[in-house]
Amino acid sequence: MSQENNPQAPRENESTEAAKVPSDLIVKSALVRTQLAAENTLMAWIRTAVSLYTFGFSITKFFDYLARQQEASRLSGGPRRLGIALICVGIVALLFAVVEHVKVSRKLQELGLPITSRLSLPIGSAAALLVIGIVVLVSIVLNWPL
Repeated sequence: MSQENNPQAPRENESTEAAKVPSDLIVKSALVRTQLAAENTLMAWIRTAVSLYTFGFSITKFFDYLARQQEASRLSGGPRRLGIALICVGIVALLFAVVEHVKVSRKLQELGLPITSRLSLPIGSAAALLVIGIVVLVSIVLNWPL
């Protein structure tokens, strides 16, 4: 059976077409995929930090509410400290994630990734959530009503 009659047989042009793709395009597409993976990782850390903020804030406010309802029996400060600790861990984790993301992005730009924008949506979201986390932490420590 000849190659013309066999549709599964590789054609001479097909094997050379893959070799015709410029290596520069392959490298740039790999850099773009790596950048997208880095943004995905940052978004996962954002989700984790928001969860820690939420748990810390909820624990603190719930036990503050219980303390106000049961004025005769004073609750220990353990749950409040746990809530504050969770918020602090969320802030620190998000801060480290942003720093790591910026390092990876700069390294990718050194390797030839084209710069599309100075700020990305995940970086802006992370910055806003860092500010929110710090405000929530300060409000809980200083007993501001929220």
